[in-house]
Amino acid sequence: MTHKEIIEQSKKLLLLTGAKLFGSKGYDATSISVIEKDLNQTRGAIAYHFKSKLGLFEETVNKYYLNRVMFSSVPEEYRGRLKDFYVKYVSMLEEECLEMMNGGIRNVAGTFLSLEADALRNLPDFRNKCTELKHRQASVLELVVGRAIQNGEIKSDIIPSVIVDLFMNVVIGQNYRSNIEGSRYYTDGMLRQFNSIYRLISNQ
Repeated sequence: MTHKEIIEQSKKLLLLTGAKLFGSKGYDATSISVIEKDLNQTRGAIAYHFKSKLGLFEETVNKYYLNRVMFSSVPEEYRGRLKDFYVKYVSMLEEECLEMMNGGIRNVAGTFLSLEADALRNLPDFRNKCTELKHRQASVLELVVGRAIQNGEIKSDIIPSVIVDLFMNVVIGQNYRSNIEGSRYYTDGMLRQFNSIYRLISNQ
């Protein structure tokens, strides 16, 4: 392994540890010493990559919250048909969940919610970033719904914005349900709800 690869691996492990500890203990209860003990790395490694605990937290939020799997993550080749789009989205979400759990994050949904709550308190521009992110997800989904109407996949009298709201509310609801009832995303429940909506609007 080259020196550059070692540096990148160190940073990746710090971010994963940050997600695990900030997500389970919260920002205030996660000190630099707690992170060092969990990862068995020195304070110098954290300072080298992130300058401070807040710097580590901000990059953790960027990676594990703002850049997590979302509707905009689905590749273009799956955006031609609504069903292909949401099935791929759920599949990608499941892969992300398993990867995070394999990295030691027991409650993925709870981690997202904890990062969100602490980011709202500690990162001044986080709310604006979330608003921009929500608009981007809605735009992608509305485009896919529009294509599904044009190609005859779903009924022509469908109002795209209504379907967008339904799909996004399913994601939010399943996220909270997963946090309360279990450690993994309820991707099976999410897929069932998406399928139920699809059956109501599909021409097939």
